[in-house]
Amino acid sequence: MAHRLYTVEEANRVLPEVSRLVERVADLAPVLPDMQETVRINELKFHRPTAGDAEREKLASSVAELRAAEMAVAVALRSLESMDVVLKDPMTGLVDFHSDRDGEVVELCWRLGEPAVTSWHRIGEGYQGRKPL
Repeated sequence: MAHRLYTVEEANRVLPEVSRLVERVADLAPVLPDMQETVRINELKFHRPTAGDAEREKLASSVAELRAAEMAVAVALRSLESMDVVLKDPMTGLVDFHSDRDGEVVELCWRLGEPAVTSWHRIGEGYQGRKPL
């Protein structure tokens, strides 16, 4: 599958948008399991014979919060995908931009919190193979 090839300048130009999207994923990804557990617990409480309006409201609220978070992550991931930006680690915000380096397709490497794209690595080398540009 062909990917868009970014120059360093192009990657840095889209970095504010990439950063915003990656930050959204990095913020929400770690809390999704807890939100899912809250929904599960609220479902159990809702199905008790003594459940009332308070349990129904808690369940509806927790489901709505979970769905909103899942949708925000999905939209961010689709946006990154449409830009041909590869999210390698949602927890740390590690992304790669495909690029050309002397005729070889490589990956420009950036991590959430870094001010600019300043590293690259060969396909498959990953974060440990980062080299300065």
